Amino acid sequence: MIWLITVASLLGFLVVNTLANQPLMTGYALPSYEIASYDAKIWQMLSVALLIALLINVGLYHGCNRKQLKRASPNPAFAYRFALPLLSSFIFLLTLMLSASYGLYHHKLYQNALLPSVLTVDAIVESHQISDTVSQTSLLSNDNALIGNGFIKQILQVRVDKGGDADASSATPQPPLTALISANIKDNPDWEATLSQLRPGTQLNVKLQLEPIAQPKPTSLPNNAKPLMLGFDEAQWLRQRGVQAKGVIIGIEKTSLQEFNPSHVKDRMVIAIEKLRWQLRQKILANLHTTLLKQSTLIVNAKNDIAQPVLKSSGETSSQSASQSSGQSAIQSHAILLGLLTGDKSLMDSDLKNRYQVTGISHLLAISGPHVMMLAAIVSVFVLWLVKWFAPQLLVKLPSSLLVLWVSVVIAGFYALLVGFEIPAQRTFWMLLLLTLSKQLLVNFSAYRLLAWVALGMIWLEPTAVGQAGFWLSFVAVVLLLKFSETIGTVSAIEIKDVSQLLAPTARSDVLTGFVKIISHQFKALLKLQIWLFIWMLPIVVWFFGKVSVIGILVNLLAVPFLGLVIVPLDMLAGVVSWLPVVGDWLSQTIWSMLTTLLNVFHFLLNQLIDTGVAKQSFFALSQTQLVLCLFIALLGLLKGLLPKMLMLPLAILLILLPLQQRSLNNNKPTLAVGDNPKLVISLLKKGDDSWLILSDNQVKAAQADKPNFLKTKQAISNVAADEEISSLLNRDIYPLLANQQVHRLTGVISQTPSVRVNELVQQLATHVPIKAYWLAGYDVEHSRLDVTDKAVSASFRAITPRSCQTAQRWQQDGLEVTAVSGWHLDLALTDEQKLATQTCYIHIRFMPPTSKPYDVLMLAGNSDIPMQMTEKLCTVSATHLLIQPYTLSIKTSRLALTKPSLLHVVTGAYKSQKLGEDSQLSLASWSVDKPADHPFEVLYADQVGAVIYALTPDNTD
Repeated sequence: MIWLITVASLLGFLVVNTLANQPLMTGYALPSYEIASYDAKIWQMLSVALLIALLINVGLYHGCNRKQLKRASPNPAFAYRFALPLLSSFIFLLTLMLSASYGLYHHKLYQNALLPSVLTVDAIVESHQISDTVSQTSLLSNDNALIGNGFIKQILQVRVDKGGDADASSATPQPPLTALISANIKDNPDWEATLSQLRPGTQLNVKLQLEPIAQPKPTSLPNNAKPLMLGFDEAQWLRQRGVQAKGVIIGIEKTSLQEFNPSHVKDRMVIAIEKLRWQLRQKILANLHTTLLKQSTLIVNAKNDIAQPVLKSSGETSSQSASQSSGQSAIQSHAILLGLLTGDKSLMDSDLKNRYQVTGISHLLAISGPHVMMLAAIVSVFVLWLVKWFAPQLLVKLPSSLLVLWVSVVIAGFYALLVGFEIPAQRTFWMLLLLTLSKQLLVNFSAYRLLAWVALGMIWLEPTAVGQAGFWLSFVAVVLLLKFSETIGTVSAIEIKDVSQLLAPTARSDVLTGFVKIISHQFKALLKLQIWLFIWMLPIVVWFFGKVSVIGILVNLLAVPFLGLVIVPLDMLAGVVSWLPVVGDWLSQTIWSMLTTLLNVFHFLLNQLIDTGVAKQSFFALSQTQLVLCLFIALLGLLKGLLPKMLMLPLAILLILLPLQQRSLNNNKPTLAVGDNPKLVISLLKKGDDSWLILSDNQVKAAQADKPNFLKTKQAISNVAADEEISSLLNRDIYPLLANQQVHRLTGVISQTPSVRVNELVQQLATHVPIKAYWLAGYDVEHSRLDVTDKAVSASFRAITPRSCQTAQRWQQDGLEVTAVSGWHLDLALTDEQKLATQTCYIHIRFMPPTSKPYDVLMLAGNSDIPMQMTEKLCTVSATHLLIQPYTLSIKTSRLALTKPSLLHVVTGAYKSQKLGEDSQLSLASWSVDKPADHPFEVLYADQVGAVIYALTPDNTD
């Protein structure tokens, strides 16, 4: 029954969690009195009905058991045949409705707590937890190193200062407001000292610009378009943490930093734990600063030893490169130590996460159940030894097994709080607690039933947990481990006999032989476990992440024991001894330095696997039908006797044929996916096996009057490290797009604008995804370089060599044609802006089906009208069905009259500076009036519709 209720609850919360991301669910909010009425009439009624049904079920079950015993009859009673199954079905439906109603109530409660509009306020921010990111400057021998990306992000409690000058008093939120606050440290270095001391339990007076959390908006799309859900869902991530708004610090009062006393006991406990986490972070950061200083000193000394003056410049360049490389390695190694010790991921950058994902060991970046169990086991055994030595009489009242369990519960609970109470740590703690209570009360519970109780409690305490990949990976992994221990993981009697004989050798040679065979047995068991977990967890990994690393099976054989048996125990030991007086700091710093060296070697090996092409990711996508089939096959494999396992073969064949059939249907229907990133427009053209990735870098200066100082594009470019930004673009935008469209190789990549950033992105992409052709605007073929205005920036073509994207360049295959209609290399005296404009490539896409009219798409780029003016004079511009352009390019009535688009897709952003200007809006209004009466025209904005995929089918637009 517990599993029946758990499955029904999961389904109910999943339905609400899925609908919560739809525009119709987020387009309105209920008043507080409607929420109260909803709660009273639906929630309480279903709860009472479910309780009554459960009591009846228990009564029938025990009554039938007593009658069966009295009659001693093998024939089942009527209740067993009809009443109990019907009642169980009724309980399942009631639980499903109850969980759905509670999930909806929980969602609407959160929606009503969100900030409704943008406002600027003077506020007091209170820190209840450590920051999500770190941004500090480390003083080195030859330079300063920036740890982090120049921004601090932290979830803070915002209390509005009543004496402040709020812009909109009616929109001022009621305190406290939970907000994700960011601060620009790189352009405001005087803030660093103050904000770095904003530890848990302190408050600070600041001036904030608060903005609402972006929600999907109900917008109608054309017949040939549909929304595309890709990558990181920020709104869902913020909801899971109870964040009600986002904000940017635009001013601080440095002298106002002080501690505060929380009024609630719960807040005091949380702050106490967070202070402990912050102190451990500071200890590891201190070790990081020491490591960076030593490395810079060694590099400076090595540079000073260079005797040849001719080689001085090259020596300086190589030493600077070595300094950056060694510094980055040290930061990433300390990020692993900090994450495994406290669950703090503030030092982990996108490059490190991507490295672990490509090699298939990203699950090791998070605190897992074995980490908690290891610490609990070590401490409990130590406590048991102390009790046996100093107070053995205590074991008379409390058996040693129960003592170990209760100590493990306490330690697991404390460690779970220390690491932020992540889902795997929660699961381990609750399972330990239930197991201990069952042993204490002499109640026999199976491990599966305990797991069901834990899952049921966690999803009812936090309904958003069903949308987290960690929840499913954690619980499914435990079920698989339990099943593995019952089947594949068991050791046969012959193997036990062989090992037992090997443990009692008669000669030294037998000792060595026995040791080798024992290790081989363990290795085979571990290999079987890795294959077992990889196969059965593959659908969940593909559903949430869309990519799989096949080599991960082998890498885990090395990484799991290395991190689990070496790094984690020693990291925990360093954290514990750091609190010892006198020698604590020295001991902990020594241990962490040793672990940093080991992790540097480990990361070097991972880099070798990636650089040599051994470790690669494969991109996949599952439809809902395929996911259901995978779950059904898994149930057939795990549940014995439920259904014949012969059904697994036809279901597996159906699972393979579904995507093949869908692929054959879509081979003749090209699609164009357009992303919603306003700075870098990412589009994917796909038809059958041919796929073109089209990129347009639109990071240009914005007008001073259009945006506040803290939102300048120039500052945004300089505040984010290039490697971190590119890794983030790959992981959040491009890889999810390729996975969604099931693209494993690219026919070509086009960079419409001359961009060093896009070129570096393509070079990194080419190491993981085969690319046949690469068109790069502004590429100088004669000198093999990118002709950009910033001569100090060099472009590397280590993975793939481009060809220049110029006018009349064309690719054609099976009725699909891609043509560059602009892009010139002119030997004229032009300014830098004019030179970049003339090199910008407009892309024309035409699909010519054999039985209908062609479908035309024109993709614009840049921020200048020069390419269009030159195209009008030198080329023939035909009418288009779909016109795509960035917000940086102004809209002209003459251009609309020339192209006559039926649909205009403008890639706009959330900020005011990323919207269309007034001139463009007037042009649109004028064209809507002056256009031909029989000509349909519609405008879509990316900040309203998000990412969209278009079917290039003329029949839907005629």
